[in-house]
Amino acid sequence: MEVTKINQFFTCTLIWIGLVVVIRIGRVQSGQVRRIWMQDHCRDGVCGGIVIERTDYVIMSQSAVEKHIILNFVNSSIAKIPHLMFDTFPNLQVLRMENCSVETFERPQFEGASNLMNLFLGHNRIKEIPRNTFLGADNLNVLMLNHNRLEALNNNSFQSLKELKQLSLEGNKLESLPSGVFVPLRKLIDINLARNRLESLARGIFDSNLNLTHISLAGNNFKSFKSEVFKVHRRIVFLDLSDNVLHELTLNFSVLDTIVANNCDMRKLTTNAIVKELELRNNSLRDIPHIPNASNMTVLDLSHNPLGSLQGSPFRRFTELIRLNLSSTGLHDLDEGIFKKQTHLKSLDISSNSLFTLKITMFDHLKDLQYFYFQQNNWNCDFLQLLMTSFVKRRDISFMEDSIAPELVDDYIDGMACWYENTKSSKKCGGDGSSLTDAALELAIVRNDIDRMTQAIERKFIKLFQILEDIKLRI
Repeated sequence: MEVTKINQFFTCTLIWIGLVVVIRIGRVQSGQVRRIWMQDHCRDGVCGGIVIERTDYVIMSQSAVEKHIILNFVNSSIAKIPHLMFDTFPNLQVLRMENCSVETFERPQFEGASNLMNLFLGHNRIKEIPRNTFLGADNLNVLMLNHNRLEALNNNSFQSLKELKQLSLEGNKLESLPSGVFVPLRKLIDINLARNRLESLARGIFDSNLNLTHISLAGNNFKSFKSEVFKVHRRIVFLDLSDNVLHELTLNFSVLDTIVANNCDMRKLTTNAIVKELELRNNSLRDIPHIPNASNMTVLDLSHNPLGSLQGSPFRRFTELIRLNLSSTGLHDLDEGIFKKQTHLKSLDISSNSLFTLKITMFDHLKDLQYFYFQQNNWNCDFLQLLMTSFVKRRDISFMEDSIAPELVDDYIDGMACWYENTKSSKKCGGDGSSLTDAALELAIVRNDIDRMTQAIERKFIKLFQILEDIKLRI
C-alpha cells in the first residue's frame, strides 16, 4: 500500500514538473518571457539590435563585465532598463538609452549604480517616476528625461539624487510642479523645463537649490513671470523665457548674465539687474528697453521688433557692446551719432530694413568692427560704393551678399543690391519720375510686411506640428 502511494506521489511530481516545463517553453515560444544575454549585443561600449519587452526577463551575464564604463544603446527597442544592469557592468559611468521605447522603471532599478554619473533617457515613453526610483544612483550628476510623456511629478520623484547638477525635463506634459519636488537636489546647477504646459511656479520651489544658475522655461504657458521664485539666488547665469506670452516682463535680480525672451509678444521690459547678454528677438517692442545697468551689456539682439526709427542716442548707455542686432526692425534712417559710444562693437547687423543712404561719418567710431551685415536694404548705388570703398573693404570687414533677384535691382556692388536715384531706366522706380525715397520706402514696407506675415505663418505651422506630435504620442 505504501509503495503504491510512493509511486503515485512520484508520478504526480513528474507530471507537475512536466507541466511547468511546458508552460515555461510555451511562454518563451509565445514571446512573453525571454532570456537575453546582453554581452552578445554590446561591443566596445555600443549595444544594438536589442528588443526587450516589458514582460521579458533579461539575464545580463554570468559574470561581471568590469571594463565597460560607457554603454550607448542604438537601434534598439527597449521598454525597460535591463534587469541586473549594474551587476553586470559594475563600473558603468555613462548610460545612454535614448529613443528606445522605455516606458517604466522597475524597483530596485538602480541598485548597485553608485558609479553611474550620466543617465540619458530622452525620447522615450516614460509616464511617471515612482518613489525611490533612483535609490542607489547616489552619485548621478546628469539626468536627461527630455521628450517623454511625464504628466506629473511628486515630492519623492528625485529622492537620493543629492549629487545631481543637471536635470532636463524638456518636452514633457507637465502642467504644474509640487513645491518640494526639487528639495533633494541641493547641488543642482542647470534645470531645463522647456516645452511643457506650465503656467506658474510655486513660491519657494527653488529655495533649496542655491547653486542654480541655468534655467530654461521656454515654450510653456506663462502669461506673467514672477522673478521672486529666484530671490535667494545670488547669480543667475542664464534664463530663457522664450515662446511664452509675456506682454510685460519685470525681472528683479541683482545679477543676471543672459536673458533670452524671444517670441513673447513683449511690449515692455523692466530690469535693474546687471545684464551682459539680452536677446529679445521677434517681440513687439517699439523702444529700446530702459536698462540702468546697460554699461555692463555686451550683446543686444532687438531683431524683428517694430522699432521703426531710433532718434537721438538710444545706445549711449550701452558702452561695452560687442554684438548689436537691429535686423528687420523697420529702420529707414539712422542718426549720425547713433553708434558714437560703441567703440568696442565687433558685430553689427542692420540687414532687412528700409535704409537707402546714411552719413558715412557715423561709422568712424566703430574701430573694432569685424562683421557688418547690411544686406536686404534699399541702398543708393552711389552711397553703397562709398560705404564699400571707404569703410567695409578698407578695414577688411566681413559681410554677406544680397539675395535680391536681378530683375528687381539696378546694379550690384560687390554682391550688394542697389538702385540709382531719378533714372528713367531704374527698374525700381519705373519711368514716371517718382523719387527714390518714396519708392524705396514703399517697397521696404511691403517687403517687411510680407516677411512678418511669412514668419507668423511659420510659427503657426510649428505650433500645429507640436500639437500633432502630442496627439501622436497619446495615440
